[in-house]
Amino acid sequence: MVLFSFGKKKKKPEQAAPGSPIEQIMALKQQGMVDDQIIKELERQGYNSSQIFDALNQVNIQAPTSAGQPPGYNMPSPQQDLSYEQPPPQKPQPRETLDREQIEEIVEAIIDEKWKEFEEDVKKIIEWKDSTQTRINHLDQQIKDLATSLNSLHKNLLNKISDYDKNITDVGTEIKAMEKVFQKILPNLTENVNKLERMSKGSKSTKK
Repeated sequence: MVLFSFGKKKKKPEQAAPGSPIEQIMALKQQGMVDDQIIKELERQGYNSSQIFDALNQVNIQAPTSAGQPPGYNMPSPQQDLSYEQPPPQKPQPRETLDREQIEEIVEAIIDEKWKEFEEDVKKIIEWKDSTQTRINHLDQQIKDLATSLNSLHKNLLNKISDYDKNITDVGTEIKAMEKVFQKILPNLTENVNKLERMSKGSKSTKK
């Protein structure tokens, strides 16, 4: 018999039957069933190994040391012959004890139940870890996306500033070019204006 069946596939633990099966055990014993048969019957009814093991121990401990008087036996009446030979008292019935194989089966079942509970706890921890890791990965991706957006915005701002600076430089260059043109044409323009002014004054003097 394998006590620790850790390698086999675990099923989900079934819900145990309510209450203690002490009364059922006593009734089954009265029917003549032995402990092995009682264990199988109670497992079929939905009781778990812990309930069965505890109840069997209580029933075996509480078993009477003597069977007492047989049913239907009455004390002789005063009118009856007191010399009637009374039947000898029955010997105490030996208490049923769990053999090693049954104890191993119960211990194995208890360990199996505790292992299932442990597996459920580990499963919950793994699910929590996976969920937390997913949230961390999502947050990390959001941070990366935000950093990418900020870098793109920074580059766009630099490009705009560079464009504005270039435009201002171009405007300044055009203004300087116009200034040079004016410097070249302004003396001639001034001289022409002066000539026109003198001609206008001379024309007025002739008319007088």
